[in-house]
Amino acid sequence: MGNKGWSVLFGVVMAACFIGFAISPFVGWWMPPGLSTHAADVDFLFYVILYITTFFFVLTEALIVVFMWRYAGTGDMKHPVSETAEYPNFLKPLTNILHDQHRVEMAWTFVPAVILLYIAFAQVGTWANIKYQSRKTSQEAKDAANALQIGVSARQFEWRMRYPSALRFEKWLKDKGAAKPDFDSFGKVPHADDVYVVNELHIWQDHQVMVHLSTKDVIHSFNLPHFRVKQDALPGKLIPVWFKTLPESKVKTFNCKWDADKKRYVDGINPDTGKEDPNYTFDLACAELCGWGHYRMIGRVFVHQNKDDFTKWLIRAEEYHRQRDGNWLEKADERIAQMFKK
Repeated sequence: MGNKGWSVLFGVVMAACFIGFAISPFVGWWMPPGLSTHAADVDFLFYVILYITTFFFVLTEALIVVFMWRYAGTGDMKHPVSETAEYPNFLKPLTNILHDQHRVEMAWTFVPAVILLYIAFAQVGTWANIKYQSRKTSQEAKDAANALQIGVSARQFEWRMRYPSALRFEKWLKDKGAAKPDFDSFGKVPHADDVYVVNELHIWQDHQVMVHLSTKDVIHSFNLPHFRVKQDALPGKLIPVWFKTLPESKVKTFNCKWDADKKRYVDGINPDTGKEDPNYTFDLACAELCGWGHYRMIGRVFVHQNKDDFTKWLIRAEEYHRQRDGNWLEKADERIAQMFKK
């Protein structure tokens, strides 16, 4: 390959990257839709950083291609640029800077520093609104007081979820004052009647969720791409994670239903058609390399339409978890009928 051939190769690769980037949203290579109340703020920061990095990537790669073509070696070992070299007209206002190494270094230090400072300050508000309870509005604080609490314990290589029993859950909702000590202690104090499930995160639409995140072994990362939630699970730490799905008036996010034949809830259901739709499969992934089985540490998010549907799932899960015989479903149906009788 000739010396100028390398510039052609670099140019083709850059063009392919740019084309791939441009078509990716149309062929399913992009982020999934944001389904949480803070997703729009996270996406805004993502696109700000993306546009800045894309601009400088294209600029630097284009300069590399142009310089490789224009100043390709000829074999005579002559320096391609001299102090008397002529610059293109659009670069002439910059000749004083380009001939002064100190000014060049100051420029390429100052410009990135300003950009990084802007990104740092731009993300502070979003980060605080997501992470800090003190930054929540009065309505958000009220939602937090009624949040669905879930204990999530990561381990190689699964997610183990802990829910309150259906009876305990109903007590929280009916008598908030008396149940407040029990409600506040859920994250740190497991009960014998808690319900455990593996790799299934069950919530319901338009309701605040509080996850008490921990790990039994190494560092894991709790990642819900559709809800723009990502939090590392650190050994020895119990970390609260807040999020809330968008209301049904904006988008239908409930994606599961009871399957009588399979005797379980199935996800990936389009709420409009009632049929399976991969666009309604919400993954729970580990985003931190945690060992040989990292690739299989994937769960699913089951979004129920409302609290009643979630409660029915919880009763069925509780009976299945505690079954002593094969009649768990009949017992669950009896409890559901009793709880929801007219």
